[in-house]
Parts: sequence; structure tokens; C-alpha cells
Amino acid sequence: MKLRFLLSASKNGAKYYIAAVNDIGAEPVQAEGGETPEGFDGLILCGGGDVDPAVYGQPMNGTEESSINRERDQNEFSLIRQFIEAGKPILGICRGHQVLNVYFKGTLIQHLPNAPVHMHNLETGADNIHATYAESGSFIDRLYGLHPTTNTAHHQAADVVGEGLKAVEWSEDGNVIEALEHETLPIYSVQWHPERLMCTFHKPNCVDGKKIFLFFQEQCLKAKGNS
Repeated sequence: MKLRFLLSASKNGAKYYIAAVNDIGAEPVQAEGGETPEGFDGLILCGGGDVDPAVYGQPMNGTEESSINRERDQNEFSLIRQFIEAGKPILGICRGHQVLNVYFKGTLIQHLPNAPVHMHNLETGADNIHATYAESGSFIDRLYGLHPTTNTAHHQAADVVGEGLKAVEWSEDGNVIEALEHETLPIYSVQWHPERLMCTFHKPNCVDGKKIFLFFQEQCLKAKGNS
């Protein structure tokens, strides 16, 4: 049976996620607002602009105010709550990783002190590449081993880890939490962009991003079987 994933993505940024979900044989549905978990097997929170720091109790301190979309923030928090209540898995990518951390009462570093290392290349627009290290036994380790090389294109990062979440991957310099997983719920997130490391976007010097989507699909099948 073909699984259906709800994608919360910006209008202009959905193409990579749609291609990734299609590539694993699932059906992507882009959120327009007002959706519920009914009829979907999982939720993918995609990349995008900065989360309003007021949500996690901080003044503006490096957040790009022009990139804030408060309606999207609230819509995604509502979707997270509903999918948790429905017992359906959630995958967060880049902004989605940060949104999940904030939802669980974590905070964000609003602008990394070494942001150019982690941002996309300002001259070419391409993702930067860097080494990471993973916690033994984590979902990242099971998929990629202890020292994956990933892409990177962000200027913010998870700071205080949210309640029930566990950091399981870090940038080589140790400054950025690159992946989170929930201790009891089928919730996973990565700061990097697996959708831009698969299909025609695969990079030979990086991990295969398809493994993340196949892993998420497996979690959705398990949840579906237990429902």
C-alpha cells in the first residue's frame, strides 16, 4: 500500500522534498493549511525561514526577521500536536528540526558564531559540506555509521534540547546538534538536507539522503501496523 506523507514546506522550496518522497514510492501532499493527520501516514516538516524567537521566550538576537512566518510556525506546532496525538511519525529537516526542538520547549542559537561554515556557499548557492559524528546506536549510526559527512545550509541551530528529545549527531566542531530523536515517540530530525543528497541531487562525497526517507517510511509502516 502506498503511504501518504504530509509535507509542510514553503511554496518555492517543496520540489526537493516532493522528489524525495516520490523516489521512495510514497505520495507527497503539500500542506495548504487546515490539514489533519487523517488520511496521512506521516508528517515531514521541511526547511524554510527562521522560527519567531518569541515562541521560545527570547528577544531578536540574530534571527532574520524578514524570514519569520508566524502563521507557518503556528500551523506546524498544531500539526506536530495532532500527529503526536494520532501516534503517527514525524520527520523534521533543517527548519523542521528546529521547530520540533522549540515545540518540545527547547531553544535555538539564533545565529551561529561560525555561521559561514554551516551556511550555503554565498557565491555559488550550493550547500556546504562537513564531517559530523553520531552517537553509537542512534538512528544516524544505524543508517550511516559514527562519522557521516553531510551537507549544510543554515545559520541557526538547536541550543537547549527540548523535553523528551535526545541529541544524537553533532558537527565535527561540536557547535551544532545535527540530529535529534525522541526518547519514546517516533519523532526524528536532522539539521542537514537529505532531500538534496539523493535522486539527481546525490553528492558522491556525502551520505545517501535516501536512507533517511526509507527509514522514515519504515517507521510509518510500523506505526500503521500497530494502529
